[in-house]
Amino acid sequence: MDLSILKAQTRQRLSSLLRRCVVLSVALTVIAVPATLAEDAKASTMNVNIPQSLSGWTFAGPAKRVEPKTIFEYMDGAGELYLGFRFKYLDVYEYTKPGESDLLVELYWMESSDDAYGLLSGDWGGEAADLAPLRDRDDTSGVHALYGAGLLRIWSGDLYARVLVYQETDSSKQAVLAMGKAIVALRADSKTPKLIRALPEAVGPQFSLKSNRTVYLRSHLVLNSAYFLSSENLLDLGLDCEMAAAVYRSSAGADKKKLVRVLLVRYPDEAAARKALAHFQKLYLAGKSFTAGDRGIMPIEDGWTGFILSGKGLGLVFEAPDETTTRLFLQSSERALDKVEAFHE
Repeated sequence: MDLSILKAQTRQRLSSLLRRCVVLSVALTVIAVPATLAEDAKASTMNVNIPQSLSGWTFAGPAKRVEPKTIFEYMDGAGELYLGFRFKYLDVYEYTKPGESDLLVELYWMESSDDAYGLLSGDWGGEAADLAPLRDRDDTSGVHALYGAGLLRIWSGDLYARVLVYQETDSSKQAVLAMGKAIVALRADSKTPKLIRALPEAVGPQFSLKSNRTVYLRSHLVLNSAYFLSSENLLDLGLDCEMAAAVYRSSAGADKKKLVRVLLVRYPDEAAARKALAHFQKLYLAGKSFTAGDRGIMPIEDGWTGFILSGKGLGLVFEAPDETTTRLFLQSSERALDKVEAFHE
């Protein structure tokens, strides 16, 4: 998702062509985040090193602050992605080097680590980047940064960062990675959202979780890019909700390539969850035969679908191959939702 909008955003800002390759020797001169940028931020979240210069790339200044109300002025057509999470503000730093492609740093400050993780999870494309000291992690993601085509994306606590150059070479790649290391050097480790950690690695003996297809989200617009249900907000998603959108692949038999979709949603309270289920039943299952209640299973055009309501949580299964498999996934979803509530106790 992020990679798909990279060219549209960076073409407007990065116009220099790379004319020569330089062997990188990293030398960081750290400057403090400008007071005008940090005055409304907690000290615990602003522990980020912003280098004045890095291997010949020099901070062009001044830094730019982008608020939610002005994000569409900064990026046409991409602001919905960030507003789909609890986005606070964006700090932008640009670096130049004679004869080289410009380097852009974007620091997206979010309400929580979960929100920042959600932005990274929208696109697992690229190679995992090791930005030590992000190591010895006690979570299930194994990935805190991804690099591809000149773009480095980082999840570090309540910070989602993008570091990029439009024209990639060996030297510019090393500069981008060095900038990423500087950004996370003083920051604490991060854990994946509880809802993601609650997902089972396997369902039954046949289906296994595809971790590179798992997305954490809050907005139905983000959901539509992960798994399209409807142009309408069928599940009443909003910034006070959270969802894990997961894909499970069959590993045996005739259904070896079969994918089953699972959505786990946690609402602010049980009333909101029940209302969302009623909305889903009314619009998505209109004309379908099912028994109204807290759980149901039925065949539709693209396979079997099921739903289960459990406290504040709602589990949904799509494209299952048969009724038995659907039932198995619903049982697994209920256990996962119960696990999430135990995490919150």
